[in-house]
Amino acid sequence: MNKIKRNILLIGLVSSFSLLGAASLPISSSETPSGPRYETKLPTTIDLNDSTEAEIRDYYSSLNPLEASERNGNNLLKNLKPILQDFDYYTYDNVWKIYEITDRDWNLSPAASDNANGITYDSSTNTYTKYSYLSNAKSDAASNPYVHTLYRNVDENGSIVEAGRIKEWGDHNASGTNREHVWCQSRGFKAPSGAEGPAGTDVHHLISGDGLVNQSYHNNNPYGFVKKDDASTKNAGDQKAWLNGNYLGPQLHTHSEDQANVVFEPQDSDKGDIARALFYMAACYNNFSGTDIITDYNPNLLLVDYATDNGAAESSSATHPVCMGILSDLLEWHKMDPVDEYEIHRNNLIYKNFQHNRNPFIDFPEWVDVVWGNKANLSANPATDKISSGQKGPITVTPSTLEFNLDEADTRKEGIIKVKADIDDELVCEVKDETLIEVLRTGTYTTDGINETHYNVIAKGKTGSTTITFKGHKDGQEVSATCTVTIHETEKTPEPEEPKNPFIEALRGVFGDAAETVFAIIIVVIVVIVLAILILALLMMSKKNRKKVIKKATKAVKKSYKRRK
Repeated sequence: MNKIKRNILLIGLVSSFSLLGAASLPISSSETPSGPRYETKLPTTIDLNDSTEAEIRDYYSSLNPLEASERNGNNLLKNLKPILQDFDYYTYDNVWKIYEITDRDWNLSPAASDNANGITYDSSTNTYTKYSYLSNAKSDAASNPYVHTLYRNVDENGSIVEAGRIKEWGDHNASGTNREHVWCQSRGFKAPSGAEGPAGTDVHHLISGDGLVNQSYHNNNPYGFVKKDDASTKNAGDQKAWLNGNYLGPQLHTHSEDQANVVFEPQDSDKGDIARALFYMAACYNNFSGTDIITDYNPNLLLVDYATDNGAAESSSATHPVCMGILSDLLEWHKMDPVDEYEIHRNNLIYKNFQHNRNPFIDFPEWVDVVWGNKANLSANPATDKISSGQKGPITVTPSTLEFNLDEADTRKEGIIKVKADIDDELVCEVKDETLIEVLRTGTYTTDGINETHYNVIAKGKTGSTTITFKGHKDGQEVSATCTVTIHETEKTPEPEEPKNPFIEALRGVFGDAAETVFAIIIVVIVVIVLAILILALLMMSKKNRKKVIKKATKAVKKSYKRRK
């Protein structure tokens, strides 16, 4: 085979491999300016701050010049796709490590607690400057932080109830936590060797979930409201108390095109999160342009208003989207369970540190109706549309806990807290123990009619715990929210020990505590013997030579004395 033929064949092989999908032949960030990029290394600098309004609007700014008709319905999904697909993805194994940041319960496992694990966290910037990942499957389960887990019941503050908390999450089976594909792998992207990127490892829909519910209830079933009073309906709470409210059973609302009768309904607190993850998948993986390369790694997905097949795995193609339902129920879930602060923070952590893309339906919840709902005659406008604040009440504080570690070198530690207040009067700030901290108001900003006030919290050098309470009135009622501040004393680094004298240590085995005294006596004896030898040598010299030696020694001493002066 000559050189030209060999080169043509090589080019053909490379082109063929490229059509198999990004996961089968990973593409590095440097080889292509856009589209999914395979990343081999996880970041060690982690930014825990949420994106600003300006950053969010700028991310979607390429939509602004488009005609209004290109910013609604399926056209909006088509034009969101190139924005969302400019992202990085990781291996399926690395998703466990990513969960340490994206799915972490920051109330139960605050960032400052990682300092004890040798991880460097800077509270003044709210960043990890040297993060080392702890989990790596089962080997280091005891070190893992608490994680927020789908399907596990939550309390009124949004935390997992005590019995169902996930911390030492090395158990990845039915009794522990799974990497839950909210959009089932079998529905369009079941890669030949298991979950692979981009779609199979996309953490906008690959979320930490309870293993039992994932495997035995959700499985490959479509989503929808379940008939609770049907004899065949199963409630996961019957197996584990903290899984109550996750149902598998006949669908409540039937449709003429239903392919399956059994659907899965998650607990109310997860309904909106799941719906918005599915909306994202429909925007990131579609072929409304008619020109995209579709593979099992980069599928063509479509949301439909019927119960989809829950049987064998199905692949998509450029002309055959694989569907997921039930859309009308998902739209209701989106409104029942609005975007909350945890969901917003997770979206930002993914964007700032890992995939560098966003879920538009968390940022702009009204865009759901612009695509699928009753606002299809309107158009998305990222320059002016309302960005979700995720508020749970009239006053919210971020973060709700703040920790400082004091040391001798720097006893004044500072941290920023942000307070959103939708109230009728001025926000009041009260500190329970003013001897521990000083709170300075640094500025107030208004977004969509809601004030966000920033405060600088300064530790005064004492250890202890206190609370900051923010108060106001809404509709005649007093409302409040708190931030707990804890100041720890960093353990002092012991002074390095001076190197031990091996001779003294040898003597210690014989003389014990008197070893140093014995060593000093030995040194004195040696010095005396050396002096005696010198004196004896002088006496044995002739008188003439002795005078010469003494004369030279005297001159040397005088010379040394003059130099010192």
